[in-house]
Amino acid sequence: MAYRVFILEDDAQALETLRMYLHAVSDMEVVGHAADIEAARILLPRLKPDLLLSDVILPPHTSFDLLHTLDHIPFEIIFITSFEEFAIKAFRLAAVDYLLKPVAATDLITALDRFRQRKQAHESAHHIQHLLANLQRPVAEARIALPTLTGFLFVAIKDIVRCESDNTYTTFYTLDKQNIIVSRTLKECEQMLGDYRFFRVHNSHLVNLDYITEYVKGEGGIVKMTDGSHVDVSRRRKDEFLKRLK
Repeated sequence: MAYRVFILEDDAQALETLRMYLHAVSDMEVVGHAADIEAARILLPRLKPDLLLSDVILPPHTSFDLLHTLDHIPFEIIFITSFEEFAIKAFRLAAVDYLLKPVAATDLITALDRFRQRKQAHESAHHIQHLLANLQRPVAEARIALPTLTGFLFVAIKDIVRCESDNTYTTFYTLDKQNIIVSRTLKECEQMLGDYRFFRVHNSHLVNLDYITEYVKGEGGIVKMTDGSHVDVSRRRKDEFLKRLK
């Protein structure tokens, strides 16, 4: 089975590079391309791709402008962008795949592997809608997409009390007493949440600073959380942690 791929890219050289990479992948068929969102809006319903590879910045528009006009997004998307901090934060929170320019063949192959896994699991594109919603929400109302066995669970960041590591898995503890286990390392979770009010107090714990009820002094110390948990603070993180508390 070949997956149908549409490319939205306004840089001719970048377009040719993507076409060359995809030509070498046996189950990927490039069915069309566009250099602007007006052309893409016409072609996408006609060509019915399984996957859209889309540059983010398409002056004077962005690919988000295109997606906001669609009533339904029946395809997966891998975004392609130069480093833009805000967009990348949003991608991570929504569990959306992105590639940085210049695109490396190995990075594209990895992203295609994740695309295949989602298609084979019959996952919907709800995380794309989640990304678009986050881009319109105030920062304080942002949500994070947590991958589960059946798809994604969307959780308000302000409702997360703490995260605890168990090797390659992380448990999210929320205000409503949910314990959500996801196949993400704590480092990945820290990258997604580090720009909010979260701090990694220990190798195995990331805590929401807004839900600390008490700090008990010690070699590293202990923080008491609103959910009743007590979390050790590592000695080497203590000074930075105390600065963040002020």
